[in-house]
Amino acid sequence: MPWDDSQSPVSAFAARKANQTSTTRIAPQTVKIEQPVIEAHDELEASTLPRKKRRHGERPNGVQQSTIEDSKPSTPIKEEEIPATNELDAGGFESEGENYSSNSESSEESTAPVRRLSNFVPTKSNVLGETETEWTIRLHPNDTLALVGQYDIWVRSGAISILGAVFHASSRLHRVFAPTTHSIPSIKAIPNPYGTGNPSVIITIRSSSSRLRMLKQLAPKFGRIWNGKEGSGGTRRSFINMQSSGDDPHKRPLRLLEPPQDWQTIVSRLIVENEKRPVAVMVCGPKGAGKSSFCRNTSNSLLSKGQDIWGRINRLAFIDLDPGQPELSPPGELSLVILQSCILGPPFTHPTVSGGNEVIRAHHFGYLSPKEDIDHYYRCALDLYNHYLHLARSHGPCPLIVNCSGWIQGSGFEILAKLITNLSLTDVIYMSTSGPGEVIDALSEAAIQTNTCLHQLSSQASNVATRTAADLRMMQTVSYFHLDEAEDRNLRWNPYPLRRQPPFVVHYAGPKQAIHAVMILGDAQNPEFLGSILDGSVVSINVIEAETAFAASSHEEDRREARGDDEREGSCTADAMQDDSDLEFEGNPDQRTPTLPRTPEGIPYIPAKHHIVEPLSPSHSYSLGQALIRSIDTRAQAFHILTPVPCSKLVELHNHPNRKIILVRGRLDTPTWAYAEDMNFDRERARLREREFGSGNEGYGQEDVRQWAAKQPWASVVEGGRSGSGKIRRIRRDIRYRGQQGTEASGN
Repeated sequence: MPWDDSQSPVSAFAARKANQTSTTRIAPQTVKIEQPVIEAHDELEASTLPRKKRRHGERPNGVQQSTIEDSKPSTPIKEEEIPATNELDAGGFESEGENYSSNSESSEESTAPVRRLSNFVPTKSNVLGETETEWTIRLHPNDTLALVGQYDIWVRSGAISILGAVFHASSRLHRVFAPTTHSIPSIKAIPNPYGTGNPSVIITIRSSSSRLRMLKQLAPKFGRIWNGKEGSGGTRRSFINMQSSGDDPHKRPLRLLEPPQDWQTIVSRLIVENEKRPVAVMVCGPKGAGKSSFCRNTSNSLLSKGQDIWGRINRLAFIDLDPGQPELSPPGELSLVILQSCILGPPFTHPTVSGGNEVIRAHHFGYLSPKEDIDHYYRCALDLYNHYLHLARSHGPCPLIVNCSGWIQGSGFEILAKLITNLSLTDVIYMSTSGPGEVIDALSEAAIQTNTCLHQLSSQASNVATRTAADLRMMQTVSYFHLDEAEDRNLRWNPYPLRRQPPFVVHYAGPKQAIHAVMILGDAQNPEFLGSILDGSVVSINVIEAETAFAASSHEEDRREARGDDEREGSCTADAMQDDSDLEFEGNPDQRTPTLPRTPEGIPYIPAKHHIVEPLSPSHSYSLGQALIRSIDTRAQAFHILTPVPCSKLVELHNHPNRKIILVRGRLDTPTWAYAEDMNFDRERARLREREFGSGNEGYGQEDVRQWAAKQPWASVVEGGRSGSGKIRRIRRDIRYRGQQGTEASGN
């Protein structure tokens, strides 16, 4: 069996540094850091200048729906356990106010204006019960409630709306994530639309034990985004009631989710139209305009309407075409998901599906923007839409939401117009009323030709953002790789360093070979350095369904479209396969099994074609998920990988006669967070010990940092930093390489 989930003797991420042909274990180092340094270097981005940090506004969501259905409340699932005090501070779920190093955020918080968040005032008459972990309250018709943190809502009587979703009285718990990285959702009481009296709205709010908040001990960006050191009333709750931003003990720039009126008007119209026939809506617009928020709000509203009116579970198809900020997958993925439960949190709180939602098909685009490979992006979009049509024919029609990326300049609006022309849409939502004019003209022309309604909505109001787009991508990736077994249909996280997890041992050669090949998208690289490029990187686990997946030629696709071929599946002919002179074939010519070249370590790889490694054909391949290559065991000829993809799926694919696994490395952000997890974890543990025993030690000095970095083959100290501060900033991977024409690699 090629998959071995036993404890591995492999060191974290770079065992080859210690021994080129075997793997050894590096003992964990207990370290205290003042504020880490550390310089980063990604082999595939050596010549790329640092990206400019951008600040994005919060995304408003939430539209009231007026439907109600009463049911007798019953006792819900058992009360969730609260993490022990050795995992979290004794005074609350976490101490977010200390040891936080975001200077820019601190300056913003000190001058943040006070904003009204809710009008619910706890009194003896409307607070029906409370414990250390629960809060039962009565909401009146005009009450609004804003909670910061993580919590489960049990609607015991009446109905409420939150994030566009409507929940009626039942025994079901609905998990909500309300971090301060995004605008705070409002809980509102819903009146009875039938005019037969308004029952009291009684809800119980329970603390959540998802352990997502505990990722702060691995990545500091997760710190100071929840309810703070203590919950309401000094209890151990994972949420706190906020009447205004002035109630925040940390004075963060909080804002309430307040969707503009035109958003609510369009959502109401889409709900009415969907009752006649399923709507197909594409949402596009510039970056930071609120596309994801509008998609989330509309999806929740459509799902809630179907569930509450007809008493059945409604379905909704969601095609995510935003590789930089995807909704239900890690960055770099394009996906088709069937939703049956509402989305109640920002993307990093659900980096994969749960609660009855299902991924139908996904593709690893490998870049953060469609402009990096326009043709492949378009083919992936068409393939996902074709699978949606097939699903509608076999299981019945359902509404469709298409979330596009924020790239609208240059060829961006041309791709949008092309998608409008080739997808059977009913509505196109453009999230801006101020242009640009050429984009509006192109979309209007495409909408007129296809008899599609084009709507221009106002962008979301901009406000202070405490995390950049790169920060949110990193948080989403960390959240994805730390997923644990789901609990009661809810996601759950493992808050310990990845190095402590036993990896999957996946052979790339020999009798147990499970990896058919690896490929690195983009310019051709010297095969001598492919192993170094892959080691410690994030890859996609791609499954090919036919050998023609290797011939994803955009020119062939264009010729098929010009001929008017209705099968927009991107399959290629045998002649196109023969164009690649680097591939040799053996066995039966009809089977056309290629003999792939190998690196000096014996790793099979997909060679370049005309100095470019083309992506796999989306019609004959799909992405199963992402993995982190922890190390490469050259002696056993195996990868040691960490992935939330279940081992059973990998074994099933390996045993499938017509499926092969390809590891694809794109041009995503370097996973420096993974290299620093042990350092951050040890620092957090040391801080908690100091608080508990009162040692008075202020922290470790730079000499301790240097000693730690000297023992790590993937880290080095940068003296002085950017402004002579002498602080480590990022993790450095000591690998550099040159392209196919280079003859050697240089390191530090």
